[in-house]
Amino acid sequence: MDKTVLKIDGMACEMCSKKVDDSLSAVKGVNSVKLDLKKGTAEIMHEGAKDEDLIRAVLDAGFRSKVKQGFF
Repeated sequence: MDKTVLKIDGMACEMCSKKVDDSLSAVKGVNSVKLDLKKGTAEIMHEGAKDEDLIRAVLDAGFRSKVKQGFF
């Protein structure tokens, strides 16, 4: 299983995180999504989901994101 962490811009409330969670969970291969509203991150456990598909799902939910690399 793979893990991808996304930094999400503008996710500021529970409703926002619910939209992001629902959108990411719908991506083929995603097994679980763990959102941290305070840090503005999403930790996605998946089997073969592409980074661009995960980023597109966040964009479809109305937010911008990028793959978190190194330390923020």
